[in-house]
Amino acid sequence: MDDFEKKAPAAIAMPRVVGKRRTAIRLGYIGLVDAAPLLVADQFGIFESYGLNVALSREVGWATIREKVLFGELEAAHALSTLPFVATLGLDSATVPCVAGMVISRGGNAVVLSEELRHRGVKNKETLKVDVDNRKAFRKYKFATVYACSPHNFHLREWLVSADIDPDTDVELVTLPPAQMCRNLAAGTIDGFCVGEPWASRAIGDKIGWSPVNSEDLSSGHPEKVLMVREDYAIEHEEENVALIAAIVEACAICEDPTERRRIAELLSDKKRVNCPVELLEHCLSPSFNYGLGRVEHRPGFLRFYHGNSARPSESDTDWVLDRLGRSCARGASSAKTEAARRVFRPDLYDAAMILPC
Repeated sequence: MDDFEKKAPAAIAMPRVVGKRRTAIRLGYIGLVDAAPLLVADQFGIFESYGLNVALSREVGWATIREKVLFGELEAAHALSTLPFVATLGLDSATVPCVAGMVISRGGNAVVLSEELRHRGVKNKETLKVDVDNRKAFRKYKFATVYACSPHNFHLREWLVSADIDPDTDVELVTLPPAQMCRNLAAGTIDGFCVGEPWASRAIGDKIGWSPVNSEDLSSGHPEKVLMVREDYAIEHEEENVALIAAIVEACAICEDPTERRRIAELLSDKKRVNCPVELLEHCLSPSFNYGLGRVEHRPGFLRFYHGNSARPSESDTDWVLDRLGRSCARGASSAKTEAARRVFRPDLYDAAMILPC
């Protein structure tokens, strides 16, 4: 038996849903540190304690997560905060209304530049601007993000614009799965990327890259990952969906407990989950961020699972997503679709999860 298949310590007082075991909820995730609450809820027995039968499914990329939710191969997913909006608006996808009743994580992304750029004299965004201009006659620098309509893309674009670098004309932006970022940076096929943990810290630890800026510096507390379900599923399976939210919120609280950090890092390290060294994952879960080049700072807000009311989606979260989608992915969206998108984040579902009857 897995050492983690045991009852979790009571991090917060939450009511339980007791009843017969239901048909399995297929719950997708990407192998990232911010998927920790799903893995904790599964391995610590929290799903089971809420009367849920959950089957976790590790997926390869965000487009796969989107398609499997939309076409019913997954009932729910650990998803980019933008994905339920993308589906509801029909941005390069089928138009399928989706909702999110909780924020799984906030923050956690970092821009990483290659060691080659550092050797060329790039130390910050100002020197990057100089080098981009000097190299235009030879080639464009290439930077990767995980999905075109993602917080990572927004962060990278905003940082480049702040350096007076046009992300559409001065450099080339490409899309790669998170786990392929480091190998491409090491091979020189990309010059930098913006990605979630552990891959930024992996590149820095392996001394193939360094970070000039992270999401806490750019957009503190932004909604990063959410629990995405189709709207019709949330309606037809309201009890299961609300219980799922409650279970994952409880797991989010455990992920903030420093006494559980090592245990969670060991859980994530399995090759079938995140597949990184325990020590690296433990650092990713700590309140420190290593920018590289000897710069390590105390940044407790860099990656957050449960802090105050952080798991409850808010109107400001909706504004953050829609504003950035409107700038780069959803130009010209109809007013009707935009209004529908304003109903994607569902704090009422979160509130219902917090008052489940015992």
